[in-house]
Amino acid sequence: MKDYPMKLKQIAFALFFLFVPLMSAQNKVSLTNLEKTKEYLSLSEKQYELVKQNVKKINAILEEDKKIIAELKKRVENDDEPGFFEKISVKRGRDGRASDIEDLLEEIEDKLTDEQKVKFEKIEKPELKGLSKEEIFGK
Repeated sequence: MKDYPMKLKQIAFALFFLFVPLMSAQNKVSLTNLEKTKEYLSLSEKQYELVKQNVKKINAILEEDKKIIAELKKRVENDDEPGFFEKISVKRGRDGRASDIEDLLEEIEDKLTDEQKVKFEKIEKPELKGLSKEEIFGK
């Protein structure tokens, strides 16, 4: 019977570490959720319009990237593998789109107050990571 309070403490401790990350994940604000972003950062109308325009541009870049990668995957599935220079071109294109997104995010951040910038760091932002072979050619 003496072990009962200790086991209860261990269970409570385990549950705490299980649920805290889940609760904080629910509170995460994504830049693409414009209303939550506006509220979280306390944006002025002028700031909100800039964020809205830039998020729209970022979404267009992400969609363009998805389309390019999907077309490339389709070609690979049809045994029409791109050549060396085309692969380099695709990689450079992705790098350019990733850079464009970073520029748009910096443009947003430049228009924020110092207090808003601190909060902006915590916001989940869309990004394009480097292109891996697995994304196109599978495993």
